[in-house]
Amino acid sequence: MSLETRESSTSAIIIRTKGTILHFTIREFALVTGLNCATNKNEFVFDEERPNRIIDQYFNGESFVQKKDLYTVVSDKIWGNDNNEDALKFANLYFIHAFLLSSVDTVAIPRLHFDLVKSGRYSDYLWGSVAFEELARILHKKLKLKGKFYMLLGMPLDIQI
Repeated sequence: MSLETRESSTSAIIIRTKGTILHFTIREFALVTGLNCATNKNEFVFDEERPNRIIDQYFNGESFVQKKDLYTVVSDKIWGNDNNEDALKFANLYFIHAFLLSSVDTVAIPRLHFDLVKSGRYSDYLWGSVAFEELARILHKKLKLKGKFYMLLGMPLDIQI
C-alpha cells in the first residue's frame, strides 16, 4: 500500500492512499478515542513553586523525572502495600505515559502531569489533543511524499484502516 501525507499539520491528518484522500481531524479522533479534545489548556495551571508530594517523596524532589524512573517505581511498587491512594496515582501516570503517550519521544515527564494526578484533575485534561498532536507530528515525519509503509509502530488501528 502506498501512503503519502498531504498538507498534514497538528490540526488535521490528510493521507492519500490508492487515489483516495483521507481527512482525519481532531474531531474524528475525539469520536473514535473518546478522549477529551475540547478543554482549554489554560484551565490547568498549577503553582510549580509549591512542592509536589509525589515527586518529593518518590523521586527525591528531582526537577526532571524520566519515564524510565516512573516505570521502575511502578514495577517495584515502592509506595507499599497499604497505600492505595498513591498506587492509583502511579497507575494513572503509568497509563498516561506507557499507553496514551507511548509514542512521545521525550524522556522527561512534565511536572504538569504529576500535578494533574496529584490534584485528581487528570481525567478532565485534554489528553486527546495532546495524543492527536503527537500522532499528527509523527505521521507527518514518517509518511514522506511517495513513501511506502506497511506498518508504523505505535500507529493506532483506526489510521491503519
